[in-house]
Amino acid sequence: MKTILKTAVISTLIFFLSSISLYADNSLQDKIQTAVKSSPSAAEKQIEKLITSYIWLAKEEKLSSNREILLAVITKSDLPDKKAFRFEIEALYAKRLLKFDQAKRYILSALDETPQESPRFIKLLRILAFIDTDLENYMRAMESYLIIEKQLQSQQDTSKLILNYANIADLYIKSSLYKEAIEALDTAHHLAVQQGREQMQLLVYENKATAYFHLNNLDSLNYYAAKVSRIRFVNAGNVHRLKYMILLLKKDKRSIDEIKVLVDNANDPEKLYTYLHFARAYLLFDQTEKARKIALKLLSSADLKSLGYMRGKLFNIVGDTYAKEKKFALAAQYYKKATDQAAVNTVKTMETGSILNYLKYDEIKKKYVVAQEDLQVRQNYFMLCMVVASMIILTFIFLYRSLKMKKKYDELMFNKLNSEISFINSHEIRGYLSNILGIIMVIKMSEDRKETYLEFEQALFDSAENLDNSIQNIAKILNDKA
Repeated sequence: MKTILKTAVISTLIFFLSSISLYADNSLQDKIQTAVKSSPSAAEKQIEKLITSYIWLAKEEKLSSNREILLAVITKSDLPDKKAFRFEIEALYAKRLLKFDQAKRYILSALDETPQESPRFIKLLRILAFIDTDLENYMRAMESYLIIEKQLQSQQDTSKLILNYANIADLYIKSSLYKEAIEALDTAHHLAVQQGREQMQLLVYENKATAYFHLNNLDSLNYYAAKVSRIRFVNAGNVHRLKYMILLLKKDKRSIDEIKVLVDNANDPEKLYTYLHFARAYLLFDQTEKARKIALKLLSSADLKSLGYMRGKLFNIVGDTYAKEKKFALAAQYYKKATDQAAVNTVKTMETGSILNYLKYDEIKKKYVVAQEDLQVRQNYFMLCMVVASMIILTFIFLYRSLKMKKKYDELMFNKLNSEISFINSHEIRGYLSNILGIIMVIKMSEDRKETYLEFEQALFDSAENLDNSIQNIAKILNDKA
């Protein structure tokens, strides 16, 4: 009887849950069908809201079914922009799955289908900037943000302009330009205060807290985290993010539990960086195997092979885990991979230039265009000379940044060399020296030293020869690196 009752209860629960799931799908089905039958302007707004809710912010387990429902209804509709909507859905879906190259192809197709004068063009351009940031194409992302900034300034759309400055700050943070990020956020905050937009101020506080986390400034991080906590519509995921940042700077082991909350949250928009901080937290608290497992899993992902700076960080984490475990040979291998990746990143930076160089050039270009409109030919010639002088300054800035990258590269090479020499010292030289000292001790303690010496003469000679070879090996390594 109990078994029958138990089976009935389970069946009822399964039917109830299936009904809820079916209702949820039908709800999306009804909403999208209603949207596509609306007037063109109303349809556009409703579909954008549905894409945001059911793709951008949806739980990962519902993503696939939501995508299929949206694509099926939009494909059968008579919407003039249905191709652009389909490409946008595919781009956001791929981005959520960390398939960034695929996401970029789709969003570029969506932009090709959208006229530049359309209000949706700015939104699609913003998504392209997000994806380029994920792909570490920081220059291209900045180009998109500057185009958006000019468009919004001409439209006098302050709310979206504030959001754009916050997005630029996020790009700066991921480029390790924290001072510039704070300056962009100060501009955004000034506009938000003028407009009285509390939600926009929240965005500024969250980004400033993140910047100060990377600067290891606990006091400023606490200050802005407290400001975030006082705003009523703060996102729960962001609260956990700020908590783990504070706890990490305090070197508090509870930071791992806070990061786990975000890891378990399928719709975390910063999933990749959450996992990176997860690995670093485990490393900080000597849970090296768990840290290494996360880093190696990310490194094995085919979708992340083009992310040079992220891979360099992950190689360093794996090297650090082996170094903590005193497995110096394995540590040296991963430090070498980090060094090689740093060299590739340096070449990439030299080929494309830095964000700061691009901004300086853009600023000079804008000044020159204004001068060209307002001044006579003679004055324009003077401005051109100023541009040339400024470009020379930019060249020095570029050389300075190149030297900084070279310094970082040399540091990584030194770490690798130090690991190799430490390995030889601890596993070879000390071993052979111990053998020699042991043989000498046996000879001293024996009654017939001459006979004992003759007995151990070959062993003593072999150990001395091996010690000499190891010392020569160290000299050769140092000579090769010189």
